[in-house]
Amino acid sequence: MAWSRKSAMFASLAIALYLLGLVLRNQQLVTVAVVLLSFLTWAAFMSNHADVSSSGRRAEEERKNEGVQLNSIVALRKISSSRIFEDGEIEVTLRLQNKSNLPKIVEVRDRVPEVMRVKKGANYVLMELGPQRETTISYTIETPLRGFYTIGPVCIRIQDAFGLFHNEREVNLYDDFLVFPKMEDIKDALIKSRVPKIFTGAVNIRNPGEGSNFYNLREYIPGDPMKKVNWAATARSGGKMMVNEYERDAVSDIIIIIDSRSVSETGPVSRNSLVYSTRAAASLSQYFLSRRDSVGLVVYSDEIVSVDRDTGKKQLYVLLTKLAGAIAKGNTPLKVVTNRIMPHINRGSPIIILSPLEDDSTIVDAVRDLRARNFDVTVLSPSSLEFEFDAKRLDRTGYEVLKTERDILMSELRGLGAFVMDWEPDMMLNTALAGARGF
Repeated sequence: MAWSRKSAMFASLAIALYLLGLVLRNQQLVTVAVVLLSFLTWAAFMSNHADVSSSGRRAEEERKNEGVQLNSIVALRKISSSRIFEDGEIEVTLRLQNKSNLPKIVEVRDRVPEVMRVKKGANYVLMELGPQRETTISYTIETPLRGFYTIGPVCIRIQDAFGLFHNEREVNLYDDFLVFPKMEDIKDALIKSRVPKIFTGAVNIRNPGEGSNFYNLREYIPGDPMKKVNWAATARSGGKMMVNEYERDAVSDIIIIIDSRSVSETGPVSRNSLVYSTRAAASLSQYFLSRRDSVGLVVYSDEIVSVDRDTGKKQLYVLLTKLAGAIAKGNTPLKVVTNRIMPHINRGSPIIILSPLEDDSTIVDAVRDLRARNFDVTVLSPSSLEFEFDAKRLDRTGYEVLKTERDILMSELRGLGAFVMDWEPDMMLNTALAGARGF
């Protein structure tokens, strides 16, 4: 229970009248003061014994139409989606019901995550809710950043009928939702495995087999399907039946490595290396899985978290979930990561490293080991220097010195045979990939 300004004023007035009555020996003033104090005591007692209980259960644990309640105020929330991509919108509907036979003056605030912005409507209301009545609060929030988020609890303040006291409680009504990194449409990643699998995929390799791209002409062999016969070439060959051969489509193992160390979060919250890396990884995963490749993921921070290689839409959901939960912390060296994963990857498989390439003395050794084992290494490096400089947190002199050191490191990695690209903040992923692969 909390006192309002009105109750504090009445209490001050009653005490003043009581003291004045004692000084002046005026029985009437003392009587008025006692009446006022008695009234305040009664009002406080009544307010303190109403609407004070709350439930600690989450929304999904409640029965479908009940919600979570104080003794007489019931709250029930619904959200339009529990999974959404960055820059999406979630519609929230909060229903409040007054179960008592008395009107209630209620002040309600539905707590939303700090990084979210209420785009439409309002998550706050102050109103009188009649007996056995209900009202609805509707609002829309934007989801600018990936991650796991929770809406709730609901803060409810109920005033008494006289406006003297109010009870304030947090109703433990929660709704969880997941924000995936947004994805960019990739036309061609320009990455193929040097040792593709024998399974049918969507990557053309320079070997004959079942596929879609023309490879060569050869003479007909009994058993060849007639649909492969090239009748125009047969007519020109002087009677020999010629058939088309196609490049064999193959499946590749793709490994994406994301640097999620503390340094990857350097820069503004919405513009840093980790934000760009997770978005790139999501886009690349969608692209490779759409061409039926097998994609695995490694995220390293203070620990190494990996998702084993697999294909299909289910794998994309698993990868997006891991990317949404990536948190910048720790300082695990890249060489520790590569030493752990190399025994489990087919030689010649493409490895894509997304890292700011900072505060790690093992980067060159790690890439050298990968290249020595014939892995196709592509490094996309969103530079935290650019983010810091754009945010005016780094002066020109410091930027130039650090930029020179970074360029030297990238040149050394290119000398090892890795494809490296300094990914600037405003550069499209398609452009960065083409630049890294030399196109």
